[in-house]
Amino acid sequence: MRSTKSAGETLPSSARENLELLERLDHRTESGVSGVQRAIERISAFFGSPAYFIFAVAFMLGWAALNAWGTHAGWRHVDAPPFPWLQGMLSANALLVTVAVLIRQNRMAQMAEHRSHLDLQINLLAEQKASKILELLDEVDRELKIIRGVPAEHPRTQMDEMTRPTDPHAILDAITQKKGAP
Repeated sequence: MRSTKSAGETLPSSARENLELLERLDHRTESGVSGVQRAIERISAFFGSPAYFIFAVAFMLGWAALNAWGTHAGWRHVDAPPFPWLQGMLSANALLVTVAVLIRQNRMAQMAEHRSHLDLQINLLAEQKASKILELLDEVDRELKIIRGVPAEHPRTQMDEMTRPTDPHAILDAITQKKGAP
């Protein structure tokens, strides 16, 4: 028997808050989009659908069959093989589809860049907090050892490294040097 709780009710409150934050981020991103942009994206989504694929194949086959039959029936205004009118329509369609897809991809790339920037900011903040927590724990550990009379450990390089905040500029410089970029 299935539970009557929805998927959202079974999530911890922190996960629900994160999902709500992502929803607000998506809504904020969508609110700045013009009506023309939305229309182009709907058209682009339709061009990428199985329904459009089936329509395009059926149209091409129907066009070829109708014009082959018209040639056989003696029609004067027929798009005879190799079907230059059909090629022209398909070329125009390909141009429009390409432009629509590029417009949609540009906006998706902007959204991905915003999310990536948000991820970077959150990761840097989390790293700073984790370093501070480790620093505080190390301090408590040293204080407890002093209280208990336990001698201090001298090779503390690993803990010293872990409690030192990461320098994002140094990491960026190291990545740049490793890749050989200027």
